[in-house]
Order: sequence, then structure tokens, then C-alpha cells
Amino acid sequence: METKERLPKNTQCSNLFTISQILLRFLATIFAMTSIIMLLVSNEEIYIGSEAFGYLFVGKAQYSYSSALRYMLVVDVGICVFSVLSTIVVLKAMKCSKNDPGHDFYFYLLIFDEVMMIMAISGCASATAIGMVALKGLNKPGISWAPVCPYAHRFCSKITLSVASSYAAFACLATLTIIGACKLKSLLQ
Repeated sequence: METKERLPKNTQCSNLFTISQILLRFLATIFAMTSIIMLLVSNEEIYIGSEAFGYLFVGKAQYSYSSALRYMLVVDVGICVFSVLSTIVVLKAMKCSKNDPGHDFYFYLLIFDEVMMIMAISGCASATAIGMVALKGLNKPGISWAPVCPYAHRFCSKITLSVASSYAAFACLATLTIIGACKLKSLLQ
């Protein structure tokens, strides 16, 4: 009978940590990329009126008309770039060194992940706020914005998918932050 060599518990945890780090960073990149693509292809022309009598209004719904959606685009690009860079750093630190990186490495990785997570939620929140205005409009004394979604269904569907994908990237970054904090805590004990 063969006996399987068992890896020490520390090595198993380190391998699990590395795999989860790489996987979550990869997923954050994919979700942020999906959000970017959906934003960029969300443009739609709006026609109000009838074709027979001529249109009363011809307009265009574009993400670039909203500073909140432009901000989310910039944040998602940042998430993509920095997730790829941090994946490379994590791979080099975990695989190239024979010893486990020190607690300084995990501390800076945690800070980095927290900054990216905060940026992600700020982009998601701004896009969600303007999305609600596009969906329901705003009618307050002194200000009135008509809803866009009843006239631009494809635009609103793509923006909704973009925001949902951006929230998924945020969830990956939040999970990375929690995992990083747990790893740092275990090293300091």
C-alpha cells in the first residue's frame, strides 16, 4: 500500500490562500472588463413620436453624458489594470520565493486591496444613483428630470448589466480584503 505524503497544514493554507488570491483577482478583472464593455456599447438613439408624422424628438442616450457613468468607467479601468498588476505581484511573491512573504507584503497587499475596494464601491454607488434617475426620473420643486429608460430600453439594460458586473468586481475585492486581513492576522499571532 502506498502512503500519500500529506503537506503540512501551513503549506496547505498557503496554497489555498494563493489560489484564492489569483482566482479572485482574475474574476475582479473579468467583471470590471465586462462592465467596461457594456458601458462602451450602451449607446442608443431615442425616437419619440411616430415615423409617419415625423419624430417630435430624436436624441441619443450615451454613458458619456453622465459624469457618474464616466467615473464608473474610469474606476473599472483602474480595477482591471491594478488587478492584473497585483496578480503578477502575488504570483511572483508566492511562487518565486521559497519562503512565505513576510507580514509587510501582506499588509501592503491588504492596503492596496482596500483602496481598490473603496474605489469600486464609489463607482458602483455613483452609477446606481444616476441609474435610478434614468429609471424613475426626478420631480422635485425647482428641478425635473424625465426618466430615460421608458424610451431607451437597450441603453438601460446594458447600463444595468454594467453596474451589476461592477458590483461583482466589488464583491471580489471585498472578499480579497477579508482574506488578506485573516492572513495578516494569522501571521501576527
